Amino acid sequence: MNNNIDTENLFEISSEYLNNILKDEELLHELKSSCENEKLKLINKSVSYVLYDQNELFKNSYKAEINIQCESENIAYYVLYLDKDKNFIDEFFVIN
Repeated sequence: MNNNIDTENLFEISSEYLNNILKDEELLHELKSSCENEKLKLINKSVSYVLYDQNELFKNSYKAEINIQCESENIAYYVLYLDKDKNFIDEFFVIN
């Protein structure tokens, strides 16, 4: 295992996946309407290496979390799991 995690690169990859989700007009409209059309902010929350997870799929993977905020309030969040070679495993997008 590499102890030096390139967090910037992992957030970059996560942002690309998240931006693909936000291309959905209906979803983007829902987020913006809950935000009264204010500009949405993507906040890099955390990157971690998952050594163990009850779900075997997520063991030995990277987990990146991004919050979506409007006026300092979290309105949604995104979690991306990548394998050790930074290949897609799974993603979760949740609107609060």
